[in-house]
Amino acid sequence: MFNKAKVTPGVRNVTPLWKWILITLLTVGAFIYALPNIYGESPAIQISSVDGSGVTLGLVSNIENTLADNGIIYSSIGSDQNNVTIKFSSTDNQLSAQEALKPMLEDSYVMALNLMPNTPRWLQVLNANPMKLGLDLRGGMYFLLNIDMTVLIQNHMQTDAQNLMNDLRVNNIHYANVSVDDENNLLVTFRSADDLNAAKTFMQSNYQDLTLTSIGTNLTGTLAPQVLKTLEDNAVAQTLEVMRNRVNELGVAEATVAKESNDRVVVELPGLQDATRAKAIIGGTATLKAMLVNDTVNPVQAAKTNIIPPGSSLYFDQQGHPVVLYNNVIITGNAISDASVGYDSQTNSPIVQVSLKGPEVAYFSQITGQNIGHPMAFVMVESNFSQQMIKGKVVNTNNVSQTVINVATIQAQLSNHFQISGIGTQRTAQNLALSIRAGALPAPVQIAEEKQIGPSLGIQNIKMGALSVVVALGLVILFIAMYYHVFGLIADVCLMLNLIFIVAVMSLMPGATLSLPGIAGIVLNVGIAIDSNVLIFERIREELRKGSSNAVAIHTGFERAFNTILDANVTTFMVALILFSIGTGAIKGFAVTLMIGIVTSMFCAVVISRALINWVYGKHPNKKLSIGI
Repeated sequence: MFNKAKVTPGVRNVTPLWKWILITLLTVGAFIYALPNIYGESPAIQISSVDGSGVTLGLVSNIENTLADNGIIYSSIGSDQNNVTIKFSSTDNQLSAQEALKPMLEDSYVMALNLMPNTPRWLQVLNANPMKLGLDLRGGMYFLLNIDMTVLIQNHMQTDAQNLMNDLRVNNIHYANVSVDDENNLLVTFRSADDLNAAKTFMQSNYQDLTLTSIGTNLTGTLAPQVLKTLEDNAVAQTLEVMRNRVNELGVAEATVAKESNDRVVVELPGLQDATRAKAIIGGTATLKAMLVNDTVNPVQAAKTNIIPPGSSLYFDQQGHPVVLYNNVIITGNAISDASVGYDSQTNSPIVQVSLKGPEVAYFSQITGQNIGHPMAFVMVESNFSQQMIKGKVVNTNNVSQTVINVATIQAQLSNHFQISGIGTQRTAQNLALSIRAGALPAPVQIAEEKQIGPSLGIQNIKMGALSVVVALGLVILFIAMYYHVFGLIADVCLMLNLIFIVAVMSLMPGATLSLPGIAGIVLNVGIAIDSNVLIFERIREELRKGSSNAVAIHTGFERAFNTILDANVTTFMVALILFSIGTGAIKGFAVTLMIGIVTSMFCAVVISRALINWVYGKHPNKKLSIGI
C-alpha cells in the first residue's frame, strides 16, 4: 500500500460537467437498448395475406374463435396493417395452432412459424429491440444452393441464337441453319460466302460477347472467358435478389441470403421451424414467358400424333388442352419488374397488371407490333424441388413444369405495361402476381446441403455462450478487485458497463447478428477491456513509487498510458476490420463484436474510469489511494 499522500498545486483531477452529462446519457441509453435482451422470445405464428392486401379485424376474430374452439391457449394476439402475430407459451401450442388454422386460412394467407421477442410495449415505442440471433443460437433452417451454370450458359446461347435469326432476317442476310451445339457454341450455316461475310460484320458490332471463327460457309461463335465470368457473377447476384424477394414476399423474418462462392448461395432462416414451408420458399420459383401461337397447326391433332412442326413445341393449358407455340421466346421473367392484381373495367374479372424493364422490352414491342391480330400465349414456368430415396440416400431433384395460363389475340403493339386476363379466380390472380413478383432465377438451383437446427439446440447454444461470458467476466472481476482494491472495483464497474454497451450497440445495429463466434468476440473483449485499466493503474503505481502526489500520479498515469492504449487498440481494430472485409459468415460475426468492443472498452477505460476515480479522490487529494501493493 502506498501510504504517503502529497499535494501538488495546479493539478486538479476534476471531471467537467459536460463529460458527466455525456457519460450519463450514454449509460442510460445503453441500459435502455440492452434491456430488451433479458425478456427472451416466445414461439409465435405470423399470418400475412398472399396478395399483400393486409389483414382485417374479422380475420383476427376468426382466428381467436378457431383457437378457442380447439382449446388452444395463446399468450397474446396482435395485428398491424400487414400481419397478425400470435404468441404461445410452448412450441406444442404453436404447432397445434398451425394445424387448426390451416383449414380456415386456406391459400389466401401465409403462415410462418417463428420466435418473437417479448419486449414490453414501452421499449418498442423507443425502438428498443433485442439483438438478432444467428442460426446457431436461434435455431431454424440452413440451405446451401448450387446454381447450375451449365444451364445458364445454354439459356444465354439459345437466346442469342433466337435473336440472331430475327436479326439476320431483318437485315436480309440468308442463312441455312442456326443452332447451339453440346459445348454451347453458336453454329450458323450460310448459303454463300457473301452472306457469311455480311453476317460476320454485323455480329462483330452487335454480338460482341462472341468470339467468331469461320470455316467455309460455317460460322462459330464462342463466349469469351471474361463474358462467362460476367454471366456467372450476374447469375449469383440475380439469384441473391430473387431469393431475398421470395423470403420477403412470404413473410419470413430476419432471413440471411448471402454469396458462398462463385456458384453457391447460402440461405439462413433463423427461427423458422416449419421445414416444409422453408423448402417451399427456397425450392420453388415461378416466372412467365411470352410466345407466339402457331395457329397454322391443329393442336389436338398434333397432341394425338405427336407430330410438331419444326421451330414449334407442344404445351398444355391449365385445363389440359393442347396449344402449339413457336419456340421463339419474345419476353422472359427477367424483364418483369412488377405484377399486381386488378380488375377488367368491362367484365370486372381479375387481371394481372405487369410492368417490364430492361433491354428485352424493345424486342417485345417490336414482335407484338409485327403480329397484331395473331394470338400470343403466356406460359407459367414453375420450378419445384422434390426428394426421392435412391439407394438409401435422399436425393433432391428439380422439377420444371410449363403451363399455358393465357392465350389472347394481340390487339395493338405492346410496350412496358400490359395486362393478363382470362386467368380465372381472384385467388389464381393473386398467386400468379405473387409468383411473378418473386422473380425468375437465371438458372436452376439445387439444394446442395440442408440443415434443420432445432430450437432446443439453439437454446443450449445461448446458455453455453452466456455462461462463457459470465464465467470470464466473473473471474476477471474477482481478480482485479483483489489485486487493485478500490481501483479494481472501479475497473470492474467499467467492465460491466462495457458489456452493456456492446449489447446495446449490437441491438441498435440493423444488420448485426449475434452468433457463437460473436460471443467469442465478446469474451475476448473482456480481456482486452481490462488491459487498458491495468496499463493505467500500473502507470499510477509507478508515479506513486517515484514519490509523486496522488493528483499527479492519477493525472500522469492516465496521460502516459493513453498512447499505449490507443496504439494497441488501433492495431487490433485494424486486424478486426480486415477480418470483416475479407471474411464470411462466422468470421464476420467475430469481427463485428470485436470492433464494437474495442471502441466501447476504450471509452469505458479512458473516460468513465477516470471520471469515477476523480469523483472518489478528486475532492480529497490527501486521501490514501487504494490501488493495491
